Amino acid sequence: MADNHEATQAALIVVGPSNSIYTNIIHSVETRLQKEHNIVVVNIIPSQIVNLKSALKFINGHVTGVASTIEDDNLPMHGKSGRKLNYDLQILCDHVRSQSVKKVILAFHDSETFDGALLNDVIDVIELNNIQFIPPPDGGQYAYMNHTFANPLSVLLNEPFPHKIFQKEMYEGVRNLDSFRQHAEDLLDQKDFDTASRLLDDDSFLHEQIKREIKKSKGVLERLVSAVELLASIQKSLNIRATEPWCNLYIKAMAGQLRDSPIVKETLLAVRKLSSDAMARLLDDLGHSPLPDIPALLDDLEQLQTANKGAEPLRSEHDTHYAGLRTTIVSHKVELSKQSASLSKQDLSYSKIINRVNNILESYFQEALVTPQELFLYEILIYDFKSPHREVFAAKPRHAMERALSSPRDYLGCNCCKGTQHGLSATHPATSILYQLFLESGAIINTSDLWSAFNTIVGSEENEDEDYEQERTLALFSQALAELKYMGMITSSRKKADHLAKIMWNGL
Repeated sequence: MADNHEATQAALIVVGPSNSIYTNIIHSVETRLQKEHNIVVVNIIPSQIVNLKSALKFINGHVTGVASTIEDDNLPMHGKSGRKLNYDLQILCDHVRSQSVKKVILAFHDSETFDGALLNDVIDVIELNNIQFIPPPDGGQYAYMNHTFANPLSVLLNEPFPHKIFQKEMYEGVRNLDSFRQHAEDLLDQKDFDTASRLLDDDSFLHEQIKREIKKSKGVLERLVSAVELLASIQKSLNIRATEPWCNLYIKAMAGQLRDSPIVKETLLAVRKLSSDAMARLLDDLGHSPLPDIPALLDDLEQLQTANKGAEPLRSEHDTHYAGLRTTIVSHKVELSKQSASLSKQDLSYSKIINRVNNILESYFQEALVTPQELFLYEILIYDFKSPHREVFAAKPRHAMERALSSPRDYLGCNCCKGTQHGLSATHPATSILYQLFLESGAIINTSDLWSAFNTIVGSEENEDEDYEQERTLALFSQALAELKYMGMITSSRKKADHLAKIMWNGL
């Protein structure tokens, strides 16, 4: 635990797949840091932690050397300043000071197996108490790997990316993105038919558009992150008690929920109520920010403070110091109304500076805190999968199979597979048609009835050779029936020889 650090520091340990390597590295690091620098390393394993209380108890016990089980969470421990519960981090603070421990480093092992909410709670407490931590091994690479496997189009972020190395399917994938379709619709609404047509038909033109738009969107996202950092910096400078952690601000910004949120409004309100001394400190902190006219505002404020001969700092018209309540009696009823005291000339000048600062901040946040999901090709740029490892490494063949049989056009991409009003068409693959009839049947299916229904849909009355048409339809029926049996959907009924038994239901 380091009191002189303003922000929680982090590091990555990248090792191979063997857990023993990670354990050996952590043990070596812990021994060396303890011996040479009086730094304590706490290795946290998911199986040892069940909730936030047990996590804090484990950290306290490891650092102080007092072991306890998870069941005795409520047993008090003796700290320097008296009896405390064993999950109170004040115990850790007292031990660090008494033993002159320079730092406490937390190492999270296999963080992907931690409960997400629990890990967030632990990190929040760590940040509040300024403890350094080490993310899990390969944590950064794991996130990048998930994004790459779950979103193949992320390869377009590599620069430079010449047109000749990309397959045609890559551009077809871009054209199927929701943001691309929305962009094409916007072009049509603007009567820009030529650009819309070239985006759909010309891969070279689309390639150049991808390069230009990705570069543009990267700048927009960088500006959004800068706005989040600026908002967090202002909250810290104002010493607002109910501040949001930076990670929460970032998540809300990436979800498009920060621009008009109460967080921004309350921060701007706090800025408008600042006295001249507090505003001078804030403007000095914002001197290196991307905000315009901050140095000029600071010069104007310093001149105004120099001319102020009073002992009290200047206050603006928004300060509650000048607000009061006026009581009036109308028709034997008491009415309360707000009343503002008269402002001095210097206070009025300071109010103008306050309003300029407020307008600059408000305009900047309105422009920078955009909704990322409205950007063109945002799917390529943003990593927002809630469970990418589950989507990528735990495939759902059952769901894909049912979807392919129900909507073959989604996979085949042909107009002939477009469904009719009732979902069945003679142009569908034979297996898909039989699957739809299978869904409409009960647990026991009469094979003769199934064949009659199939023949009604697939059989053609236009063919003059009825024998040939009958043989063709029967061959398709037999093939489709064999494929459904192979996929484990139906089997021969043991009760009736000419019936089939359903052994799989849709969605189960």
